Amino acid sequence: MQYATHYEEGKKVSFKKVDLNLAGLLFLPDGFDADAKYPAVVVTHPGGGVKEQCSSLYAWHLARAGYVALAFDASHQGESEGLPRCLEDPFSRVEDIRSAVDYLVTLPYVDEERIGAMGVCAGGGYTMSAIQTDVRIKAAAGISTWDVGDSARNGFPGVEIENFMQKLLQEVARA
Repeated sequence: MQYATHYEEGKKVSFKKVDLNLAGLLFLPDGFDADAKYPAVVVTHPGGGVKEQCSSLYAWHLARAGYVALAFDASHQGESEGLPRCLEDPFSRVEDIRSAVDYLVTLPYVDEERIGAMGVCAGGGYTMSAIQTDVRIKAAAGISTWDVGDSARNGFPGVEIENFMQKLLQEVARA
């Protein structure tokens, strides 16, 4: 099956993270019934990304599969509030995910017992951190998950190894 690489934009929403307004796009299932209860997923974008990029594409596909899906701009990024702009703060990004879940549980058509979270690249790393302390998130997935904290502490893995990428690709091919 081929997947569409374009999506129809979700409904623009905003929600609070303490004193900041975060901007999101809410994607609803086909044949949406406001009186029904749906599982929901928070989709977190990569570092330096915005909601209109890959997180919305994933959210749109999740909505086609029957989920209420929320893609959002991290605080300090995109259309969300926060100064300084373009801040990539791991603690803050994890709090953004919790705030997105706070928003989802206010929606009468979201089943609070079936909330998941997924993230892409750095968003995947932040998602894995968020699920450790937010028991409302029942399932999680990371796409090309990246641990920003480890990179900040130890540098990017493999950069000190000559021909790292070629060696890694050979290991993958052997596997």
